[in-house]
Amino acid sequence: MDENKLVSIVMPTYNGSKYIADSIKALIKQTYKNIEIIIIDDGSTDSVVKICSEYALKDERIRVISTSNRGVSSARNTGITEAKGDYIVFMDDDDCPFENLIQKYMEAYDQWSDKKVSFVTCGMIFRNYYNKRVNDKEYILESGRGYVRGENYLLTRNYAATLAWLKLFNFVTNKCYDLEIIKKSGIIFDEKISVGEDLKFNIDYLEQSEGYLGMINLPLYYYIKRKDDGLSVKYHSDDLTNTKHIYRRFIAWEQDQKEVTADNIVVLKSLFIYDWTNRLTAIYKMHKGESPFSCAKRDLNKELRSKEFREMLLEVRKAKKISTFRYLCLRTGNYEIFYFFRYFYQALKG
Repeated sequence: MDENKLVSIVMPTYNGSKYIADSIKALIKQTYKNIEIIIIDDGSTDSVVKICSEYALKDERIRVISTSNRGVSSARNTGITEAKGDYIVFMDDDDCPFENLIQKYMEAYDQWSDKKVSFVTCGMIFRNYYNKRVNDKEYILESGRGYVRGENYLLTRNYAATLAWLKLFNFVTNKCYDLEIIKKSGIIFDEKISVGEDLKFNIDYLEQSEGYLGMINLPLYYYIKRKDDGLSVKYHSDDLTNTKHIYRRFIAWEQDQKEVTADNIVVLKSLFIYDWTNRLTAIYKMHKGESPFSCAKRDLNKELRSKEFREMLLEVRKAKKISTFRYLCLRTGNYEIFYFFRYFYQALKG
């Protein structure tokens, strides 16, 4: 393994004083030592800058950069500009990587040094801190499909759909990218959108880079869900439009890949349906209780009854990528029916 390769780790923070120390400690303890840790303070008003600066005094690999509050995408873009590494990794200030994460990335790139590799990704563990009844859940390549835990795999690009289905593609925090490709191609996070910015970044990146998708079949990153996420996103009026635009683009990109299958496409359409209805739920919650609420409900029903939604819903159902019950609720074209049963189901789950 070439230990001369510098890895830039970019971590935005906004009022993350409650939990950022654990994240920084996990980075300092990385078994691969040739790293730079760039912490971008996104206009915090708590003591997070003081905490980060204290760690920077102890470890010269840490840099703390303060900016005005412009959001996580802007903070990451600042990190890209400041990064000096051969590779770049993004991390959230309330998550936690395993101590060998960066080493595993570098070993994978070294293993495939004679191949073109777009990026290397790893599995994740989802931890829910505000609902203790929800157990940690691992996301890796499924062993039932012949994959072995702990092995590294070179995947053809059409496997982006499979990775998305397994909740491994749409994030940037479980990937290691070639920083030269990002800088030469001018790839940045879209600061104008508030949902799907990670997915859009990954599509932008893959459009500019050739090669396989590298997969380390181990969960090496804790994605932690907290009740008061410092970098959480509020609902914006263009979220639905942006979600539809990004998924249409993802599907179009997938269709252009070699060895793409019909199953690859229907998998993405099922995810499109899922996120489309999530955006509708956000709209419903935002307008619920307003007077008149009938206009919002009419617009929601219009979405469910649109030709694109109904055709896609039927296609996904035929491929058995959606439950019968969920399909029937959406098929009514009445959003309140879907919302009622969705709320009831989530209440039972706790």
